[in-house]
Amino acid sequence: MLSLEEIVDKHAGMVRRIAMVYERHPDRIDDLVQEVWLAVWQALPRLDNPSMLKPYIARITQNICVTHVRRALVRKDEPLGDSIPDMSMPVDEVTDHAKQLARLTEVIRQLPEPLKAVAGLYLEEIPIKEIATILGISESNTSVRLHRAKTFIRLNFGAET
Repeated sequence: MLSLEEIVDKHAGMVRRIAMVYERHPDRIDDLVQEVWLAVWQALPRLDNPSMLKPYIARITQNICVTHVRRALVRKDEPLGDSIPDMSMPVDEVTDHAKQLARLTEVIRQLPEPLKAVAGLYLEEIPIKEIATILGISESNTSVRLHRAKTFIRLNFGAET
């Protein structure tokens, strides 16, 4: 089994990208990521199959992020997803690729929760079968949600809001 440091090095990008789907503020993203790694550290002894480490971490991340959103909705500190940052920054400050990635993230944030969960995990190249297991839904339901998410993204990715 890998050490926690090796696990963090290997999966840090995935955890951060999933957290970014649920939270827009960098400081809160950092807090979510830290919370995930604490939960992973506590949960590692319960992992029976080391080959399932990536989906295990993805599931923990997903659960923590969903809980974060639910708490934010109850607190109602700030409206979630109502404002989209201005993506018209000069090209010398942000590359076109970075702009597209930011726009894609914003479109994914607009997805309804069930579709957002599937899309976020799919973008991490987790197979549909494992996504179904992580979310506790059937493979066919996962496929339907993924299809709906892709359709929504296709329709809204190019649209300026």
